[in-house]
Amino acid sequence: ERLTRDEVVANCILLLFAGHETTTNLLGNGLFHLLRHPAEAALLRADPSLLHGAVEELLRYDGPVPATVKVATADVPWHGRTIRRGDMVVPFLASANRDPRQFPNPDTLDVRRHPERHVAFAAGIHFCLGAWLARLEARVVLDTVLRRLPDLALAPGEPRWKPMIFLRGLEALPLEWRCT
Repeated sequence: ERLTRDEVVANCILLLFAGHETTTNLLGNGLFHLLRHPAEAALLRADPSLLHGAVEELLRYDGPVPATVKVATADVPWHGRTIRRGDMVVPFLASANRDPRQFPNPDTLDVRRHPERHVAFAAGIHFCLGAWLARLEARVVLDTVLRRLPDLALAPGEPRWKPMIFLRGLEALPLEWRCT
């Protein structure tokens, strides 16, 4: 079956944004939360082996894709109703990642947590193709920033979030750094 022109364009746009926007948002969101929780950042500086789990926790805690859009491929009964084939469905991944049945104290950032069941990269056939690259980039960048800029801190002023629903990222993050 051939793709339509619109499907080709949609896939090109997806590849462009999936490889850029989401990773920069992951890095910005992650850095923001580590600076908001200096004890967690200190744990990572003291023990870089925690970085692997910390990246997973940052993805769970405030990932770059809070929601997505899917199209039902079959009728699905759902809590007394039916999602019809062809209906658009909007799964809120961020909500699932804060489910207290899956994650004890879900509103707490804990870089020692190992949230293997988070869905920041979706799941199954919809799992993000760039997940491994994004994880690697996040580990390298966060490790480098934490080691090389130990005095990096949030500056006075509020961060500005991009006004988007399906992507979550910072438009501006005031920072200060003292050279020592």
